[in-house]
Amino acid sequence: MARSRKNSPDPFEFWKAAYLVEVTPLRATCLSQLLTGVTLASEWSLFFHLHQRFFQNPARLPDYPNDFAAWTNDILGEYTVAERLANLNLIRSIDLGAVRREISVILAERLMKDGTERHTPPEYGFVFCQPRLAAFASGRLAHTPREFVEMLSGIDSDSIGYHLFFAPRVTTGPVINDFSIWFRQWGYESLARQLDAFDPYLNSLEDTRACLVEFIRKAIREEKGD
Repeated sequence: MARSRKNSPDPFEFWKAAYLVEVTPLRATCLSQLLTGVTLASEWSLFFHLHQRFFQNPARLPDYPNDFAAWTNDILGEYTVAERLANLNLIRSIDLGAVRREISVILAERLMKDGTERHTPPEYGFVFCQPRLAAFASGRLAHTPREFVEMLSGIDSDSIGYHLFFAPRVTTGPVINDFSIWFRQWGYESLARQLDAFDPYLNSLEDTRACLVEFIRKAIREEKGD
């Protein structure tokens, strides 16, 4: 049975984000300095280093998906620590204070276990950065679920990243992605729960796009039209 369009939700507007990278004074050439930097860095700096790799190569999820894990592995050769940092629980990362504590515990446990640590020359050190963010509308409006999934199939991957990663950071309330909110308004409760539970950190942005398109198209088929 097709869903009635009477009292339909407002159109879904796809947004995207552009940002300039600002270098901060914080530097690290060893794990203890990285721990200090993580403790002092702004939440937006942590957010940048946890997410920028998804935008750098949207077609591939790197082995170490955040900057902390990659630097610890590639520069310091701290492979065990790098693995733990690569597997941070970020699906609810609106609470970056919790993520900060998780990173700090990983680093502190390594330093307490072995008092020695490796140092790298300053030119290979970790440089803490933070983004200067500007969000803007893409001009793409979806009036129905069918329009939404067609736009999602072709929109820039940066826009997908915005709605999954940036949007929860610039809004208040529970960490629910923009997509699930809109489909819940249309009455797709089962799909909305599926979208809420979806972990975008397990895939590249392009693989995430494919998964989301499949979920939504399946839900629309089961409803036999919108």
